Amino acid sequence: MARGKLWTDEEIAILEDLASQGLSPQQIYESGRLPERTVDAIRKQLKLCSIVQTKHTAIVQTIEPAPDTLSMEHVVKLFSTAFKQICELQQVDKLTLERFRIIFQAAKDYGPLLSSFQRWEKIEKQIEELAAAVAELQAAKGVKKA
Repeated sequence: MARGKLWTDEEIAILEDLASQGLSPQQIYESGRLPERTVDAIRKQLKLCSIVQTKHTAIVQTIEPAPDTLSMEHVVKLFSTAFKQICELQQVDKLTLERFRIIFQAAKDYGPLLSSFQRWEKIEKQIEELAAAVAELQAAKGVKKA
């Protein structure tokens, strides 16, 4: 396997400076500051030197708990709307695809989650009814003793 010439400390400093500005390997190559290096060489050197390129991130707000659960019908409507929207798109970027993937995964997982939640809700209601009945019986029993 043929190897190119070794990177100088000056070239590595330039590479680190450009990478810290958030430039991609292609943008670093196009800047012309490393004239004897190819895009692949720049990519490999970034990896070898463990130079982490910063990516622009979006700030996500904290999700507040919903006051009540969504009905399965509502979830299906949301899923259908999202599916229709993605089918109508002419161009799709990576962020949009990721957003739709999250929506579809959440819709897929929501049915079993809702079913389990409704069972637990039913069990809690039965426990409350039993506790009330026991309290009522204890109160009635206490009245008979007096």
